[in-house]
Amino acid sequence: MYKIYIVEDDKNIASLIVEHLSKYQFECHTVQQFQHIIEEFNDIQPHLVIMDINLPTFDGYFWSRKIRQLSICPIIIVSARVNDIDQVYGIENGADDFITKPFSLDVFMAKVNGLLRRTYGEYASFDTSTITIANTTLNPDTVRLQTDSNESLLTLKEMQLSKLLFEAYPNVVARQKLLSAIWDDETFVEENTLSVNIGRLRRKFEAIHSQLEIKTIRGLGYQLVEEEK
Repeated sequence: MYKIYIVEDDKNIASLIVEHLSKYQFECHTVQQFQHIIEEFNDIQPHLVIMDINLPTFDGYFWSRKIRQLSICPIIIVSARVNDIDQVYGIENGADDFITKPFSLDVFMAKVNGLLRRTYGEYASFDTSTITIANTTLNPDTVRLQTDSNESLLTLKEMQLSKLLFEAYPNVVARQKLLSAIWDDETFVEENTLSVNIGRLRRKFEAIHSQLEIKTIRGLGYQLVEEEK
């Protein structure tokens, strides 16, 4: 049974989410103390986190970032904020997806089930052997991108995107292939979600001083290339 940790300060919305998830046999845990979210996360060891943005003490961006430092557990932000910048900032801070309130329960469940399948289900298994190109190694086993002296922990989607790009090197990976491989149903994917994830991944390549970079091939997709000296 999958465990879902729900970090939502609106009791009505939290109850609605719990009621709906429980119908599908999920084990639901709602936040008890907003100042101790990390402690509760560690105690529960959830398979998925549902995170609001506007919370007491610290916001959902802060807690998503803290959770991401400890775990690659998938995080879905659920918020009434509808601006693109809020969605971008959520993904920048470690979230895997973003749902705006009010939301359809069908869309909500599609995103929850899709993310769980990608993380733990039939699509989760992949070859854990490392791949090295230039000075950079992708290590699926430790979920890290590494050079000789630096490394960066990846989120689940960053790991999946990286693997597709490394395996295709030096060829272009079509945008549609990336969308289909990472998200079960592109109907529920925000337009800029892939671009934001690619942007975040690019910064991780830069942070570890990789000799590789991700190029945008307009009208086609993305390509992993070695930087020209």
